[in-house]
Amino acid sequence: MSRNLMVFIAVLALLVGTLIPLTITLNVKVSESPQVTPQVSSKPLLTHTQPLGGITELVGSGLTIFKSYEDIAEFLRNLTSLTTLVGLPRTYGVEVVPITTVVPTPTPVTTLKGGVVRVSGTNVQVVGVDEPDLVKCDGRLLIIASDSKVSIVSINEKKLLTTLNFNDYVKGLYLYNNTLVVITESRPTIRPLPINDLELGCRCGFIVPEGTVNTSVYVYSVLSPEVPELKFKVWVVGPTLTSRLNGRYLYLITTLPIITPTIPIVNDVVVSPENIVRVDKYPSTYTTITSIDVLSGNYSTYSFMTGYSSWLYMSPKNLYLVSSTTPSYVDAYVTFTKVLIKYLPQDIASKVISKLDLGDFSGCVELLIDYLSSLSLDRVKELFSRVGDEVSKVVFNEVSKFYVFLVNGTSVVFRGSFEVDGRVLDQFSMEELGNYFIVATTSTNYIVKVVYQPTPIVVTPTTTAKVVECFRDRCVEKVLTITPTPQEVPKPTFYVMLQSLTTENNVFTVDIINLRVVGSLRGLAEGERVYSARLLMNTFYLVTYRSVDPLYAIDVSDPTKPKVLGYLKIPGFSEYLHPLPNNKLLGIGVEDGLKISLFDVSDPNNMSELSKIRVEGAWSPALQDHHAVTIDLDNELVLIPVSIRGSSGVTVVSYSGSSLTLKKFIGHEGVFRTVYVGDELYTISPKSIKVFNIRTLDKLCEVMLSG
Repeated sequence: MSRNLMVFIAVLALLVGTLIPLTITLNVKVSESPQVTPQVSSKPLLTHTQPLGGITELVGSGLTIFKSYEDIAEFLRNLTSLTTLVGLPRTYGVEVVPITTVVPTPTPVTTLKGGVVRVSGTNVQVVGVDEPDLVKCDGRLLIIASDSKVSIVSINEKKLLTTLNFNDYVKGLYLYNNTLVVITESRPTIRPLPINDLELGCRCGFIVPEGTVNTSVYVYSVLSPEVPELKFKVWVVGPTLTSRLNGRYLYLITTLPIITPTIPIVNDVVVSPENIVRVDKYPSTYTTITSIDVLSGNYSTYSFMTGYSSWLYMSPKNLYLVSSTTPSYVDAYVTFTKVLIKYLPQDIASKVISKLDLGDFSGCVELLIDYLSSLSLDRVKELFSRVGDEVSKVVFNEVSKFYVFLVNGTSVVFRGSFEVDGRVLDQFSMEELGNYFIVATTSTNYIVKVVYQPTPIVVTPTTTAKVVECFRDRCVEKVLTITPTPQEVPKPTFYVMLQSLTTENNVFTVDIINLRVVGSLRGLAEGERVYSARLLMNTFYLVTYRSVDPLYAIDVSDPTKPKVLGYLKIPGFSEYLHPLPNNKLLGIGVEDGLKISLFDVSDPNNMSELSKIRVEGAWSPALQDHHAVTIDLDNELVLIPVSIRGSSGVTVVSYSGSSLTLKKFIGHEGVFRTVYVGDELYTISPKSIKVFNIRTLDKLCEVMLSG
């Protein structure tokens, strides 16, 4: 089998999905307000610090610490060769941000007159750890991102002060102590860009791959918001996974696939070898953590060679990145080969084992093909029947690997990792509880299938043709017998596949100190998957779904022995759970449209659905992004942007007592966020901001952001 065919097979196998076949044929707008375009002055605006905080502590932990760029290049050459041969899985993801697991309390803000006013903050997961969003408000300024622009609005004056225009797409904002942070993502590169080897002192051949997007962080002072002052900019090669702001420190996580000899770059400077750490044996991604002091401009960069991470959880001290993997073609192929070896002659088996031990999968395939091609079709069929029966008994499971980092200012230390069975499927599946980490997963098991398929022989019969030969006036007829060209006996085709079985759900508890799983609850809701979860005190609430919505209450007061206290089954499903006072739980989900539910969880053993509101044909961004949900605890209101049959607005729902009441639907085309400041409610769209009295819901004014 040729190398190109082998690569094609591997790529095809990775693209198919839950059934991964390997087929082998034996060969045998506009605003009148001032527009500001970001520019960076030519003088140095920041200091790049690279403390090896924790890097030197990793030397004895079995991780690979590179000493030179040449070492990295050599490792990448070997890795690229291996992944090309066997098709090791590479996963490309989009930004996924964990959902809130706490009730955000109004933020008190001192006004110009010395008074204090309440302000709704971004709906975040962990108190004190801010998350990126398209809207930020500090009670003085309301800042809105839309596509490639950022609008700055005065709360007191109710007017647009200025607009920042960028060449790139704005991914998220932060607002901290009159400091505005704007994170953007560029368009993909058109062609590969070589990295100057002379600057690195080696012939490494590093490039920035075609299609790579870059992430930029712009940091402004908004003390004079009419003319924001750009303090500094940091840009990183690679797309944004997500970010967090812990006090004055921004933690930006970017990824860069290891598909060619490439290397992380920050501000046109290649990350030093000492700050690049190989974590996994066969990594697929550079996971780069750039920690930035948004007040001073100091920053540090660390890059870790890992699997692709799709989820992030961050507490004040720890940062967790999650990489979920599904069994790959390689797993199926190796399993098949190891079983087949038992049926091979000793000399052939020894050679195949040697190739497998060396990781020479191409050579292994060639040996198998040569041998199998020498057998009769009946013998191959019998052999595959036996091998197929045996490999079908091997069960593979999905696995989620957690990379754990200790964060302190601009220092980032890799502490280690742990694994649990299953995939972290939902935004609400992770939370710290004291010295323990709670995670919910959905597991899908896979088995290897081998299918033998003989190629039919098409027999062309002997035929005759009449031939007439004429010379002058004389013609003679002849009969020509046509005998078909003898065909070679076609070689059989077989398929090696990974077939998915049923699903089940699990809850794991992990000792954070030792990074060890100490408790588990497996086999919940077979055939269903996790849709949402929420940790309240010592009870972990979990929603699964297939045809009804089971809400489980799981006791984790003893992390080593999690147990189900009770469950409630109701129609539809909840995509998002939000805790409310007095032992109430709010659910936002789907039941023939948008569904809002109020649960009584005062007794986890006997939960009940107190009230619900269904809006037929409605959809809300809150189903996918928890930042779209605003809870006003003082006025007992839930504010959710919705779209209904081509119109959009905000549903204002009261949760007073034990019932939900639709108080009003506020029409606002394109609305995607709501914010309250004092007694004013702001509904926000890319084109305008509408201001209402939050008690009467009467409209006060409207601020246009664009024409």
